[in-house]
Amino acid sequence: MNSSHSTGPVTVGIDGSETALDAVRFAVQEARGRGASLRLIHVIDRHAMAETVYGAPDVDGDYARTALSRAADVAAAIDPSVAVESVVLHGRPESVMSTEAGSASLLILGTTTGSAVAAWVLGSMVGAVVEASPNPVAIVRHFDAERGGPVVAALGDADVSRADSVVAQAFHEASIRAASVLAVHTQAVSSVLTSALSGPADGLHPESAMDVRLEPFGADYPDIRVASVYAEADSGSELVAISETAQLMVVGHERDRVPGRTLTAVLRHAHCPVLVVPHA
Repeated sequence: MNSSHSTGPVTVGIDGSETALDAVRFAVQEARGRGASLRLIHVIDRHAMAETVYGAPDVDGDYARTALSRAADVAAAIDPSVAVESVVLHGRPESVMSTEAGSASLLILGTTTGSAVAAWVLGSMVGAVVEASPNPVAIVRHFDAERGGPVVAALGDADVSRADSVVAQAFHEASIRAASVLAVHTQAVSSVLTSALSGPADGLHPESAMDVRLEPFGADYPDIRVASVYAEADSGSELVAISETAQLMVVGHERDRVPGRTLTAVLRHAHCPVLVVPHA
C-alpha cells in the first residue's frame, strides 16, 4: 500500500528571511529523499511594484537575486548533488505559490508568527495555498536537522480512505529519515462522548480500528516502528505539545475548505515542520 508521489521538484518560497533558509534546509532533506530537484522561488508582488523609471535601480530584483543566491548557497553546502533552480516570478504571492504547488511534489513555505503582521500573513497567503494545493504543502517555522523524534501522523475523524493518505505520507517521510511513526488519533470531545455512550459504529474498539488502518502500511515498511495514542482535537493544543518531541507532523486537510481551529493552531504553534496532505 505504498503511496504514489508526484515527480515534480521540491519547491520553496524564498523571501530573504532566516525562516526561509530553515525551509531550504528542510527542503534539501526532502528533495534528497525523493530523488527530486530543488526549485527556489522568490515572488515580487506586482501590486507593490512602483512604476519603472529608466535608469533607476532595480531594488526588488536585486533583493530577489540576493535572497535566492543565499538560499542556493545554503542548499549547496548541505548537499551539492541536489540540483537547484532559482526563479524570480511576479504576481500576488498566494496566487503564484498556489500555481507552483500544482507542479511540485512538495511545496515548502517558511513562516513565523512572532508578530501580528506575521500571523496575518499566515492566515492569508499560507492558508490560501494550503486550501488550493492538490499536492502536499509543508509549513516550516524552524528546522533542526539534528533533531530526532518520530514522524507524527495526526489522524482525525475522516473516513479511512482519506485518513490513509496521511498515514501513507507519514510512513514515506519516516522512511526518508529512518524514523519511527507515532499515529495520533485526534477526536473532538463530542465524538469521544458519543462513542462512549453508544459504542463504536463499526463494532471495533478504537484501538482495534486504528490498528486496522495502520497494519497494511506497517507491512510495506517493516523496519519502521509504529506506536499510537489518542488525543482530544478541539483546540489543537495536544498536537502542539506532541510536536515538541517530533521531527515532523503530518496532517490532513480537505481542499477548498477553510482550515479548522485544530489545523490553524498546529500551523501557527507547532515546534516542528508540519506537512499538510490534501484529501482526494
